Amino acid sequence: MDRSLKWRTIALLGLVLLCVGILTPSIREKEDLPSWFPFEKKINLGLDLKGGLHIVYSIDLNTAIVDRASELERDLKARFNEEPKVAAIVRSPLSPLGAVTVIPPDAAKKLEIEGLIRSDYGDTVESRECEASDGPLAICFKVSSSYAETIKKAALDNAVTTIRERIDEKGVAEPSVVLKDEQIIVELPGLDPEATAPTRDLIARTAKLEFKVVDDGSKDNLSGSKFMNDLYVHVGDLDKIQAALIDGAKVGDPTDPLAKEMHVYAEIDQWRPEESDKLHTDFFLKGFDRNNEPTPVEQAKKIGCLKKNDKEKAKQIENGKVRCDLKGWYLIGKYLDALAAQNPAFKVPDDHQIGYELIEPELGQDRTPYWRSYYLERAVRLTGTAITDASGSFEPNTGRPIVLLNFNRYGGRVFGDLTAQIVGQKLATILDDKVKSAPIINGAIRGGRASITMGGSDPDRQLKERDDLVNVLKTGSLPAPLREESLSEVGPTLGRDAIDKTKLSFGLGVILVVLIMVGIYRWSGWISVFAVVFHNLLTLAVMAAFGATLTLPGVAAIVLSIGMTVDGNILIYERIRDELLLGKSVRGAVDLGFSRAFSAILDGQMTTAAAGWVLLQYGSGPIKGFATLLLVGVFTTITTNIWVTRIFFDWYIAKKKGQMATISI
Repeated sequence: MDRSLKWRTIALLGLVLLCVGILTPSIREKEDLPSWFPFEKKINLGLDLKGGLHIVYSIDLNTAIVDRASELERDLKARFNEEPKVAAIVRSPLSPLGAVTVIPPDAAKKLEIEGLIRSDYGDTVESRECEASDGPLAICFKVSSSYAETIKKAALDNAVTTIRERIDEKGVAEPSVVLKDEQIIVELPGLDPEATAPTRDLIARTAKLEFKVVDDGSKDNLSGSKFMNDLYVHVGDLDKIQAALIDGAKVGDPTDPLAKEMHVYAEIDQWRPEESDKLHTDFFLKGFDRNNEPTPVEQAKKIGCLKKNDKEKAKQIENGKVRCDLKGWYLIGKYLDALAAQNPAFKVPDDHQIGYELIEPELGQDRTPYWRSYYLERAVRLTGTAITDASGSFEPNTGRPIVLLNFNRYGGRVFGDLTAQIVGQKLATILDDKVKSAPIINGAIRGGRASITMGGSDPDRQLKERDDLVNVLKTGSLPAPLREESLSEVGPTLGRDAIDKTKLSFGLGVILVVLIMVGIYRWSGWISVFAVVFHNLLTLAVMAAFGATLTLPGVAAIVLSIGMTVDGNILIYERIRDELLLGKSVRGAVDLGFSRAFSAILDGQMTTAAAGWVLLQYGSGPIKGFATLLLVGVFTTITTNIWVTRIFFDWYIAKKKGQMATISI
């Protein structure tokens, strides 16, 4: 045996072992494999072969209309700030839906502004009655009913497209995303339970990015906003002397009985910005997560604790309540609602809102995570639509994972002007209605770039959150929040009988190939049989290496590529036969047979690859799955025909040491 054949044989054995290793997670449970096992990905079966998850989402379409009203508000404010400036007040009240109110400085300006609104917004807005508190000069309008329906339809179509792109980014093959009335139905094929949660979380993330100013009373020349100051005083904050006089009390405990019952605390954050002696004060509320809390059924449905088809959870309902895990932000909001019901003075003004951030302390003895509040101006200063690119990186000083944002020209100018106006204040970066960070602005930030720092104390989770955030920002935000209405498992769409028939036909095809090849080509036929086995092993290993999903079109592509492999072997065998009939030696016949069959095999495979590439580029769904496996089959077929089959012939000839007068073919 020559050295070349020896190394080719070792390479073949190594490749077989590698394929077996890659395929092992597909046939053995993860728990049965050692912790050091290097391969994790496996072949998933598609909806047609195994079934998967059936998830029904509803979308809060009213949010899309509210966002449109906010856009109108921002647009009008920007116009009034242009030269010549107009001292008009613009706000978007919470009700009715999509409402905007403009209060001009005088009657003359009222007529001018009404004309501007009619000419610029036309049929997209309609008049509404003003509130008595708006005053006699107020111009009141809202998003028109016809335009609201257009917004809703566009929001649904956009949501379906965005969800499909996110699933594709996650690498889940052959998903089904369809729109039914005002619900979005998602079917994910053959997913393991451990892969389900992150995929569902990625789908449901709105990825709505906003920048809002934290009101600390600076614009009123106060150290702390009056509303939050009053709230802080009402909640109370025990000092050392007060805590010592009360049994079981601790420093910082609330004095308000309702706050004490709901474990809501009041604290202060104070700072002096760089190059300024002015003291800024941020009063905030603090709340901790509470698990297994009795919650009214209606509230449990709103927060997603109790879903429509969750029969197990429904069995736990007692006295109109069900036990839920409640977030600290929810408890703070619930406390504020109860407080406002008792005293209207504590109702959050329409032009403000309360935002929440999850804090995970890294220093100190108590490292229990908690939620803190921010008193935000409701006006959105900048949104994610102004972002052109997002990428992951690390903060140079702390090493924390961050997301770098690049703004377009408009966004960069607005962000620079905004940061110049609020020097010394905090600017909240809000993602999906939760504050990700609220840094103090020490000076104008120009250049069209910003960053979001990942919170938390777990480095692995920070990296995962950063990468997920980059993905959702790149695919775009959902036009409105999604709510998971139901989750269920579905069986194979083909049906059990069809799958059994598919298995039977596949098995019969393999048996017929073996019988025909061995019957016609005898010993060489067994080489062809091994080549088919190796071809299948290599094809499935490539699928497993990429965590691909196997569907019926994929099975069809594998069967087709098996036929191409057998066809290639037949071409080689017939060429060898021809050379033997011409009187060539066995060695010479094999060399010429492979050499002269190569061009025909390559030509056929390249033609197939060209057709597969076209299907891959312009097809979708099952067609794309078929094309992908067809292209993999082209690679494995050429490898098997030209390399693997040749090794076996060379090995057999070398073993006979030139004593062969002919070969079994």
